[in-house]
Amino acid sequence: MINMIRVNVFRNKKGDIRGFRLKGHADYAEAGSDIVCSAVSALTINTINCIELFTKAEFDCKTNEEKGGYLSFVLAEKDEENGDAQLLLKTMLNGLSDIEKEYGLYISMNEEVR
Repeated sequence: MINMIRVNVFRNKKGDIRGFRLKGHADYAEAGSDIVCSAVSALTINTINCIELFTKAEFDCKTNEEKGGYLSFVLAEKDEENGDAQLLLKTMLNGLSDIEKEYGLYISMNEEVR
């Protein structure tokens, strides 16, 4: 089985983004030279940092490198409709989708309603 980054996007019933989870590594190239992992990391970490800096949205964020690359981000239920956070998350998803189109062997995206 090919290693890849698996992105799960969670939406509420209204279609708002509740959060996302990343698992795995792209293995596009050796550590330090993997442009897919670097791009995904830059997009997701920057989005979380911007939500923290520029919005009042509360969220839970977890990482665990021992699980083979893991990042989880979930907005507090009361903040799921925060327009600024939604815009930042939609922008992130657009970038991840572009990466998937170009490097689909190394990243896959899936959306779930929760």
